[in-house]
Amino acid sequence: MPSEFPPSPSTLRVEPALTVGNLSGTPMVGALEWYLKKYGNAAGHELVAKMPERWRGWLRPNAPALGVLGAKKYPYAFCGDMVRTAMAVLRIGDEDKFIREFAAAGIDASIGTVARILLRYAATPQSLAERGQEAWNLFHDAGRVHVVCTDHEYITTITDWTNHDPAVCRISMEVRRRLIERSGRKVLECRRDKCVSWGHENCVVKLRW
Repeated sequence: MPSEFPPSPSTLRVEPALTVGNLSGTPMVGALEWYLKKYGNAAGHELVAKMPERWRGWLRPNAPALGVLGAKKYPYAFCGDMVRTAMAVLRIGDEDKFIREFAAAGIDASIGTVARILLRYAATPQSLAERGQEAWNLFHDAGRVHVVCTDHEYITTITDWTNHDPAVCRISMEVRRRLIERSGRKVLECRRDKCVSWGHENCVVKLRW
């Protein structure tokens, strides 16, 4: 099955936090630590070597988490290229499984920082839904979130998602799956019904348990 991720759609040379459309480095650190532990330092070196040239100077192959810092914000295009490059390095066949594990590692490793607050929201899916925008803002500086939650369904609509990146969209979906799981529910279905990268005006994610 061909990858749904084309080369990064952004051609702007942006710097962290200089414009909207950035992701907190906190979950990226956890995800990259998982990547290095599971696949080894050689895979980390190759990831850095194969990153698009515009980003390569931001990374250090011998540093923890390849030099990504939790205290910084990183453009969605950088984060998306990181995921796409990692999958290319590993010749990943099952992208869904890799994205799911990457996202879960990122949010789980963040437990000692902002995610501790987020996981309090996730005591139930309903409590997470009530704080949907607040929870989103812990990691993103763009996007408006609207959540509809019932006894067995959680539907998120994201609008005004500046500099949207399809890989980051997939990661954010899997983060929500992980949070629902952390609330004690067994997720039976997790899918995107709409995505900006598919030509829609907004992104819609549906989870059922």
